[in-house]
Amino acid sequence: MSKEIDLYANNFGETYANLLPNLGQAMVDVLRFFECQRIYGVGGDYAANLIAAFEKEFDICPSSNEMHAAFTACGQAEVEGLGVCLTTYTVGSLPCVSAAALAVTEKLPVIFISGAPGESEITNMALHHTVSSCSTWKAEYDAALESFRALGIKAERLQGQRNSAQPNVAAEQFFRLISHAYLNKQPVFIEIPRDLVNQKTQAITMPCSLIDLPQETYLLKGAHAVAKQIISKLQQAKKPLLFLGVKAKLNPSLLHLIKQFCHQYNIPYVTSWLAKGILDEYDSLSLGAYNGVFSPVEMRAYIEHEVDYVLEIATSINQLDTNIAFATGTHLLFEFENRTILKGTAQLEKDIITTFEYLLGAELTSFDFTPVQTKKLPQRKEDRIDFHNLTSVLNQLQDSDDNAYIYFPEIGNSYFASYSLRTRNSSLGRSWLTNPWYAAMGTSIPYARAACRKLKQQRSSDVAIVITGDGGFNFQLNDLIHFLRDELNIIIIYMRNDIFHLGKSGDADIYNCSDKTFNVIGLVNAFGGQGKRCTSVGEFNDYFEYCAKENNGIKLIEVPAIPEDQFQCREISLLNVYIKAKNGLPDAVKQWQAIIDNKL
Repeated sequence: MSKEIDLYANNFGETYANLLPNLGQAMVDVLRFFECQRIYGVGGDYAANLIAAFEKEFDICPSSNEMHAAFTACGQAEVEGLGVCLTTYTVGSLPCVSAAALAVTEKLPVIFISGAPGESEITNMALHHTVSSCSTWKAEYDAALESFRALGIKAERLQGQRNSAQPNVAAEQFFRLISHAYLNKQPVFIEIPRDLVNQKTQAITMPCSLIDLPQETYLLKGAHAVAKQIISKLQQAKKPLLFLGVKAKLNPSLLHLIKQFCHQYNIPYVTSWLAKGILDEYDSLSLGAYNGVFSPVEMRAYIEHEVDYVLEIATSINQLDTNIAFATGTHLLFEFENRTILKGTAQLEKDIITTFEYLLGAELTSFDFTPVQTKKLPQRKEDRIDFHNLTSVLNQLQDSDDNAYIYFPEIGNSYFASYSLRTRNSSLGRSWLTNPWYAAMGTSIPYARAACRKLKQQRSSDVAIVITGDGGFNFQLNDLIHFLRDELNIIIIYMRNDIFHLGKSGDADIYNCSDKTFNVIGLVNAFGGQGKRCTSVGEFNDYFEYCAKENNGIKLIEVPAIPEDQFQCREISLLNVYIKAKNGLPDAVKQWQAIIDNKL
């Protein structure tokens, strides 16, 4: 026995001492319990022992940089329920702060793991990677911990033994941190001193399954009374509507109950903008995603003029301007007088789940609902393809394809145009994944990478589609090397205008993001992919159908986009006017006021 084990055996006995795992193995067991299969990250000196502990147990997926590793872990959390990112100390973990902010705002359980200097290395000396200038009077070791804590994230460094006869509790600390992330749908940051990885830690016994995790005691009472109030409202209603928010997106139990409830009583549903894609938009009861003046005319008319009762479920505690039509006063569901609001304040939305369990036992007559028909504009093959008709063309292609299209719109014009896409239920359970609220540009390809690995694992024939502008694409194109290495399938619709167009209020050089001589198809060829430049609806349809049918490797469709009003979709046109009005441009202020007043 080692001297360390001898001390434990003398204190607790040999039987106990022989039970003790090293911390590396304990972390593997904990991550397996939470059904982790892969970890995204970038290697580094302080993370070397962690990599050695994990490499034979998980897919350790390299990334082009730490920020993209972290964004990919966010995408992983969206499709797998838990994301894991591994980096080295500070120089690796600090670039992840932007993605951590995204995980906070999107309520994503992402585990940010960072190697750290060993406890035996902590002295008055500033080690490499520490944030210390030549003028500092003390060595600072907690820069990353404090940065993550500043975002409201639970951030801790695992602790070694403090008494020679008592093994450390680092394994239990690690388990409790990941449990916190999983149960509360929030990220955590964990620094792990490199000399702890191979040290013995107290053995722990995991619960039998994830549903047996030690959870907060459910304290709220009155769910039955709330259900009775809803039933009473429904009995008086003729055209009720269920309005679903983003807090439900990572709660499959709640989503199942909501779908069952709507179909049992034939009640149509609509999601908030930020919750788009969490329910099947090809379902006869789906009205899509509502956001006031930005909504399709037919859907908006039904909601604002015919609906007489709204059951609002799992929307944000505080109103978010993106989600309420940018505070234009046109989002009437937030002002609807006859409504019941269930925000979901209990852990895992148990209060909403309990209420719906009562509702499903109610004796209600099924409602008479006729699906709202949206006008479909015919697309001629010779017509120009641009933002003004891109979503209509994609919707028609999806209508005729049984395989679900899974969209990853990049922040910018592509994101706002994507709200007119109609999404079919996919093998991932989601068919529209993006970071709408935090809105950090450069995440669509990392998100798609996490989803495409899952699709490959499932041997799914669903089609992953990134829609991006050239600015957003240039932020992240280096991640394509991993699509090549991992043999992943993706279609990239590359809307090219060579500028940052959304919100552009002048001609300053800073708005330029590319160059007209940039050969994006040649670049894709270098990554083992194929591409084609399409300018007409006919060209786009033919090449897209080929790409979707083959569904193999990297395919890119370059679409020259013209930043003129007639070639912008309705959402982009409205938002550009809104941004210019907020920036105080006089003509835009007048135009936006006219839009709000329904004069335009």
